[in-house]
Amino acid sequence: MFQRYSRRRRIGAALAAVWVVGLGATEAVADRALTPVPFKDGFESGTTAAFHRKGIDGTGTVGVAAAPGGHGGKAVRFVMPDDGKSYRTEIATERVPYGSYRYTFANYLPGDWIRYDSQTIVSQWHGGTGTSPAVVLAVKGDRWMMIVHWKTVSEQVDESKQPAHEIKYDLGPVRLGHWNQWSFDITWSSATTTGSITARLDGAQVGSHLGPNSYHQDTAPYHKIGLYRPNWQAWKGHKAGGTQAVVNYYDDITITAISPGASTPSPAASPQASSTTTAPPSQPDASASASASASAPAPATGPAAPGVEPGAEDDIPMDTGVDTDTANDAGPLAKTGASNRIPIVLAVGSALLAAGLALVLRSRARAARRRAGGHRGRVVQGAGDRIDP
Repeated sequence: MFQRYSRRRRIGAALAAVWVVGLGATEAVADRALTPVPFKDGFESGTTAAFHRKGIDGTGTVGVAAAPGGHGGKAVRFVMPDDGKSYRTEIATERVPYGSYRYTFANYLPGDWIRYDSQTIVSQWHGGTGTSPAVVLAVKGDRWMMIVHWKTVSEQVDESKQPAHEIKYDLGPVRLGHWNQWSFDITWSSATTTGSITARLDGAQVGSHLGPNSYHQDTAPYHKIGLYRPNWQAWKGHKAGGTQAVVNYYDDITITAISPGASTPSPAASPQASSTTTAPPSQPDASASASASASAPAPATGPAAPGVEPGAEDDIPMDTGVDTDTANDAGPLAKTGASNRIPIVLAVGSALLAAGLALVLRSRARAARRRAGGHRGRVVQGAGDRIDP
């Protein structure tokens, strides 16, 4: 009996240990699928290895080069040719948990940038397969634009079933041959949290958004940088325009966890005038714009790209899940990471733990009853009473 009791205790302890080890391994996988916070990369290593995912459609390139414009050091250089095939050249971080973050980065559009009157997305925060990006930073003509998409809890996340709500903000004029110092303070919205965005350029606030700003998925959106021209996709009718390649530089990428309403970053040497817009959550699908101050720097100028009409309709890209990764030994940009498997693993682990604990408690109860029975028998015998078989 004692051997059986010990064996059951060992089995129960083993099952509990399996659950603990399995949970620890799952958490480790989940940690690898999330961007470490704080995150920082200035590309001085000469690689983009800190960005575990890369998406290139066409013949574009991503590489580290000497930073232009007197910036010093190295920067990542995105090149996208107008060859009729290329429309995206991007790298991305992994996801982050829900919370409040400050995303800072610097980008540089060369002086020979050719004006394009549809959107060129240079930075986006994406929710994953089947969704348009939650937050977009784009160049449209000679203006910076911020676009926010969201869905309510009761709405389908899949864009093909129900389009996202959208609101657009004009963040002011574009400067060519200038390092733009960006800061985005984002509190990601959830079923219980009101979202917010504060955008700053060269230290001055240029836009804000109050209300939903995500799709309320298992983790918050991840950050992508580079170049994306949705209207350059061949299936939309775009053909090689014969123009020079589009180039964008990025440097000094950081992600820092902050408290909502954290203090403003220090202004740069020549900040732009403040320009702010706010969209309350009670006004879905509204549009708002803010005009730049008359003292703002001169906007980007130049000939329009061939085949593009001013005011052309913009098609915000949807992550379809068919992107292929070309470097860094990473999965496609559309992957959701390990976090979507955690509930299943936890359920299995919990069942194992429950089974192990049940065996341990049952064995202990039986052992206690045996000890109690033996103790009563010895007491009765000591009193001289007869014990019937």
